[in-house]
Amino acid sequence: MDSQSQNLCQNCKGKVDSQNQPQSETMSKNVSPNLTTDAVVLRKHNTDIEILLIKRANEPFKNYLALPGGFVDYNEDPAEGCLRELKEECNLVGEKIEFLTVRSNPNRDPRKHIVSIVYLVNVDEKSEPKAGDDAKDAKFYNFNEIMNNKEMIAFDHYDILKELCQKKFSYKFI
Repeated sequence: MDSQSQNLCQNCKGKVDSQNQPQSETMSKNVSPNLTTDAVVLRKHNTDIEILLIKRANEPFKNYLALPGGFVDYNEDPAEGCLRELKEECNLVGEKIEFLTVRSNPNRDPRKHIVSIVYLVNVDEKSEPKAGDDAKDAKFYNFNEIMNNKEMIAFDHYDILKELCQKKFSYKFI
């Protein structure tokens, strides 16, 4: 293999550096959505279901509630990125992860086109979240109260929770 072909991506034939990272010339030609992950963490509290949410510290949706999550790093598996973001934003360790859905509407985030892979994640039921990274606060909320307060929820996360209800709880929203 000659040295010139070693600096080309095997898939798109764009230029890459010695660590196989795309070069800016290649990236400017191939405009793609960014990839994020979101974690849905539920727990039972007495007879209620609680959901883990963060209060966003930054725009967009500063001070709104959101699912913990964030951008997937280059060369990172999205499921691992989800667990990393959960640890960074809530100081919780995910124990089990299950795919829930993908959200891809180009207008779901006002910054740019972002596709999110959403996972259900289990954590130790006795663990308590502690806000970190770009989360102003992190705590468990009563799920029913959150579902009755759509205006408090950032991005399309309310719609994600509705989909969760339909898939996991056979509950239909009008």
